Amino acid sequence: MNSSAAANKQGQSSALIAIKFISLALLWGSSFFFIKIALTTLSWGQVAWSRVVAGGIFMLVFWAISRQQLPKDIKLWGHIAVAGVIGIGIPFIFFPWAEQYITSAVATIYNGLTPIMTAIIAVYVLRVENFNRNQALGVSVGLVGLVVIIAPWTITDLGGSFWGQVAALSAAVMYGFSGTYLKKFVFPSGVSAKAISIIEIAAAAAFMLLMTPFLAMGPVTIDWTTIAAIGVIGLGGTGLAYLWFNDVLESWGPTRASSVTYVMPIVGIMLGVVFLGETLHWYEPVGGAIVIAGVLIMRRQVKN
Repeated sequence: MNSSAAANKQGQSSALIAIKFISLALLWGSSFFFIKIALTTLSWGQVAWSRVVAGGIFMLVFWAISRQQLPKDIKLWGHIAVAGVIGIGIPFIFFPWAEQYITSAVATIYNGLTPIMTAIIAVYVLRVENFNRNQALGVSVGLVGLVVIIAPWTITDLGGSFWGQVAALSAAVMYGFSGTYLKKFVFPSGVSAKAISIIEIAAAAAFMLLMTPFLAMGPVTIDWTTIAAIGVIGLGGTGLAYLWFNDVLESWGPTRASSVTYVMPIVGIMLGVVFLGETLHWYEPVGGAIVIAGVLIMRRQVKN
């Protein structure tokens, strides 16, 4: 291949990665909107179960076609499975449950807390990193944003809205734990990102199948809107998106790839407000903006 052809191939590759990044923001940002749509005909447990099992089927088909090499170390499989259950299985239960009581827009904002939760867990729980001054400041600013979103001055009782926020926040914490857990116990092994995704989502799907009696039983009313919503969040947001994210991660690195979390709340808020008629209180977008500011401060390089 001559140099011009190589350059052209590289240019196409860069363009494809950019398209995948934009598609990720749309898929993950719209997930909370489609969860809300699915909740009109399915229970929160059925939404969670359908989403993860659909993602597992997608990954099984992908593995069968791609013949992706999987690790042979059983202990490594165990670590990836733990990350899959904690970072996919349980949060994907928490968010549909939470959206019974909070809007899809607010759920999207809570999801944006993931980088802040990741940083806290990486430093204080699994101890794989240390804070520099920008990271410490960014986490502090992000936590201020969290308090603004929760709006403690509005809490009159510990009702559904409060617990819905707790569930959404807990999901963000689990996302942060899962990513940090992989960084500590899996990434050093050199396993490919695609292999990690296959095992992670397979483990989450197996967990959901075990939870079938508790989540998926009961009457089911399905229409084409529900099927489309599950397709987007299951096959798209749980299956395809994880493969795309790993491609972006490998090409751009973790800092640029994680910036997808800045775009997701914008997508989620717009869809919720425009198509679902959701109302935002002033403190919710303000708190979300403060959280994003905190994440941006965290990402800044410290000048010597």
